[in-house]
Amino acid sequence: MIVIIAILIALLLPAVQAAREAARRTQCSNHFKQIGIAAHNYHAAHSKFPLGELYVHTQWNPLDREQYYAKGWAVRLLPYMEQLEMSNQYGVENGIYGPQQIDLGLNRIETYLCPSDPQDELIWVGSNKNSYTNITVPGSDVGIAFYKTNVGGIVDSVNSWKPGNGRGQCPLIDGDGMMLNLLSVRIRDVFDGTSHTLMIGELTGGEPGSHQGHQWVHFNLFSTGLGINGAGSIPGEGVFRRTLDDTFSSYHPGGCHFLRADGSVKFESENISATVLTALTTRRAGDVIASN
Repeated sequence: MIVIIAILIALLLPAVQAAREAARRTQCSNHFKQIGIAAHNYHAAHSKFPLGELYVHTQWNPLDREQYYAKGWAVRLLPYMEQLEMSNQYGVENGIYGPQQIDLGLNRIETYLCPSDPQDELIWVGSNKNSYTNITVPGSDVGIAFYKTNVGGIVDSVNSWKPGNGRGQCPLIDGDGMMLNLLSVRIRDVFDGTSHTLMIGELTGGEPGSHQGHQWVHFNLFSTGLGINGAGSIPGEGVFRRTLDDTFSSYHPGGCHFLRADGSVKFESENISATVLTALTTRRAGDVIASN
């Protein structure tokens, strides 16, 4: 009798696990749909989508502005995700790392997380004794941490950063994607069609407890140049290596979710060709491809 029960459990367990993953995948897709609705409500209010991020350094200053480390697209969408009170606290553009706002990045935003990802924690951003800090790491110095995200804006089909002046690298302001540094994209700028253009993709990070990954407040733009579940991701290679650019990836078998500029959500295969993925990324290249 015990043997029969054990056999039945062994037969049922994969089905139960598959059902749970299907539910988690559906929930993740719904998160992307909520982000899409928020992005289009933002566009309705401002006649443009939110800019990807606002980063200007004193040694890389294309618009001759003061130094900025300001809120990224995920912060700008908060008022349209029933997070108006939190959004109102981000009142100063260059205050992400400032004394009034640095603690706000410690907030966990459920919509920006994937239930299939076992990592659900603060991400270590850095340490600078001369700057404001919001966390003390046991056995280490004080530093900066913001909560993890599983969603990233798409800035380009090749790279999200390029050589800068004095800094070595700088975020793109002229990418071919939907989410740019400093600049906003409008629906009428998407010549390839909003239903054919990716805007936001799914991300993973490090192992639970590593505090390595991506944060939602700032520096949350990536390219599709490394494909899906590629090198440097745990789903693709078994190890997470944080670089200036990272691959879109997920713990859902076979690929990951993407939000398109029309607000629809598609699950793209990890086997998608580089040509098709590039065509889906570019907003005005004339390479219209509906899906993979």
